[in-house]
Amino acid sequence: MMNYKKYLKLAVCTCLAASLAIMSGCGGSSSGGDKKAASNKKVFRVGMECSYAPYNWSQPTADGGAVKINGTNEYAYGYDIMMAKKLADSMGATLEVNKIEWDGLAPAVISGKIDAVIAGMSITSKRKQSVDFTKPYYYASVVALVRADSKQAKAQTIADLDR
Repeated sequence: MMNYKKYLKLAVCTCLAASLAIMSGCGGSSSGGDKKAASNKKVFRVGMECSYAPYNWSQPTADGGAVKINGTNEYAYGYDIMMAKKLADSMGATLEVNKIEWDGLAPAVISGKIDAVIAGMSITSKRKQSVDFTKPYYYASVVALVRADSKQAKAQTIADLDR
């Protein structure tokens, strides 16, 4: 049986595997609803919640290289935005960031509203039935910080934290 730490690492890696995930039809077809940049470049439409720092978040300005969130006065930034920019550049496309609630991300790809989700989405067998996943671009470990003198200081599992 996997210990808790390994399970958490696996879960996080799986979540992050989806950060470049759900790539279905990147570049898309040129239907009437597709937005094109003024230079007639392709548009790479990415969805994320924009509320999961340090991976993605929203802010009021373009500081640091943040990207305007489609249909809002906000800008998105974080590791996921950096990866989205690199992908868009490699495709010769303009990046369009769409702020979408978590439960709407996969359906937005399926419906063609966006080309990809770049977020910490776990790969599940149910999701794999309707969308494709890429390999992760980042591996992270999840830890819990507790006071050294607390009863949770020697916790080895999540259950141990609930004492």
